[in-house]
Amino acid sequence: MERIRLADKKILVTGGSGFLGSHLIHELTSRGVPGTNLFSPRMEEYDLTKKGSYGEAFQKFAPDIVIHAAAKVGGIGYNVKYPSAIFRDNVIMALNILDLSIEHKIQKLMIVGSACMYPGALTGNFEEKDLLAGPLHPTVEVYGFSKRALLLGARAYAREHGLNFSFAVPANLYGPRDTFDPDRSHVASALIRKFVDAREDGKREVVVWGTGAAVREFIFASDAAKAIVAITELGNYPEPLNVGTGVGTPIKELAETICAIVGFKGTIRWDASKPDGALHKVLNISKLMQATGWKPEVKLTDGLRETIEWYANNRKRLGY
Repeated sequence: MERIRLADKKILVTGGSGFLGSHLIHELTSRGVPGTNLFSPRMEEYDLTKKGSYGEAFQKFAPDIVIHAAAKVGGIGYNVKYPSAIFRDNVIMALNILDLSIEHKIQKLMIVGSACMYPGALTGNFEEKDLLAGPLHPTVEVYGFSKRALLLGARAYAREHGLNFSFAVPANLYGPRDTFDPDRSHVASALIRKFVDAREDGKREVVVWGTGAAVREFIFASDAAKAIVAITELGNYPEPLNVGTGVGTPIKELAETICAIVGFKGTIRWDASKPDGALHKVLNISKLMQATGWKPEVKLTDGLRETIEWYANNRKRLGY
């Protein structure tokens, strides 16, 4: 399969100042893309929910490749609390990035989706062929729908306008520079914050949502960035590709592992009145490894240890 030499391209990364975006910028730089060829428009200057505003970024930089990693996203609580904002902003951003990619004749659009796109009732490790095969889980249906709309929109723009795109479907991300805001954090960063704060503040108990029975897959952000950049290098590959480790971890085990690494000596109390979400969400990553040769490198315990250290060193600066 023909590969794109990224070092020769001008690359725009939406959401480049965010969690995943910052790791994508680092990975692109490490692969030889010069800083002068990378552009990550800041939301304060170029608003992706406003086509005219973001169009100025396209006009200014004239990218060859766009990696669309920007999203309004959070954990279960955030999805329950702000469904209309999640729906509105993500769908508008999807439409704008598709339109601008065609209008400015970019060579490739690399889209970052989410495992939330999968049907809520699936069992076993999720395969790409089942991505649109049923209703979404109620706890993430609005966010998952916005990502499904982005995939279907990209396919429509490919058929009508010749858009060249690829589509990554990542599992739960974690790592340094993650979002630890209690409103927006996902399960790994939320638990890391709870246990580090409890240790530092001398608390005797940490309360965790749900029963701990749900199984999730966690991929270190730098590993995910490497996979997404590897997919970007594929010349023409419009089929979705799962990005993960293929390994499931019960939330109870995750909490206990974080507790042990942090050194919290108190107790864990499970609040079963709060939702678990889908009971099983683990990806089959065989198609990704076959298409790109990529494979995950960072073990969960090592990644958690690095993330915990980063949060502990930055918690006061973050000021949540």
